[in-house]
Amino acid sequence: AGFDALTHAFEAYVSVYANDFTDGMALHAAKLIWDNLAESVNGEPGEEKTRAQEKMHNAATMAGMAFGSAFLGMCHGMAHTIGALCHVAHGRTNSILLPYVIRYNGSIPEEPTSWPKYNKYIAPERYQEIAKNLGVNPGKTPAEGVENLAKAVEDYRDNKLGMNKSFKECGVDEDYYWSIIDQIGMRAYEDQCAPANPRIPQIEDMKDIAIAAYYGVSQEEGHKLRVQRQGEAATEEASERV
Repeated sequence: AGFDALTHAFEAYVSVYANDFTDGMALHAAKLIWDNLAESVNGEPGEEKTRAQEKMHNAATMAGMAFGSAFLGMCHGMAHTIGALCHVAHGRTNSILLPYVIRYNGSIPEEPTSWPKYNKYIAPERYQEIAKNLGVNPGKTPAEGVENLAKAVEDYRDNKLGMNKSFKECGVDEDYYWSIIDQIGMRAYEDQCAPANPRIPQIEDMKDIAIAAYYGVSQEEGHKLRVQRQGEAATEEASERV
């Protein structure tokens, strides 16, 4: 639930519907969660842990208020789908996907979403602002800030919380996962959260990310695995016809 709330704050801040009213709540919620989530989960019983849990309740509510107006994005679109089909807890699903989506949205797309208040694609700058707000090195450029933020999220998930890094580690069956890749891509694309994503989510890209997230590898490696699998399937189908 804590990582779900963090994802709420991140996605609300980079959403195409983000505005002056939601930005403050999203940024402050993200900071509170970043500072208190690990203690609220792993801390020794006592006043400090209780205070961290109180801050988490407040932050989760603030993040909810932010996305109630700004909405969410691609990470939640994919998390809804994968979580439902693979029976993985929603917060855990978001924690695996979030670094991939940060990197995906943080690169300049060929086709950004069409939204009249944007004169240019600003998601990289928005992620850089999140990094600075959390005390993560924002880098000298937005691109550096994006990568530093993605790595910081991975480090927080892996080392401070000890969570799974991939859906394979979650125990999802490999053959079953491959059998639903097309469903993941289409359902995530059709999810109500997808239109608010700053970058138009492409179905094939979401398949690549889903595959990468299964093995805990890069999106580029996920793409290679998908192409390889498709080639093997085509060869097998051709052999059966002979």
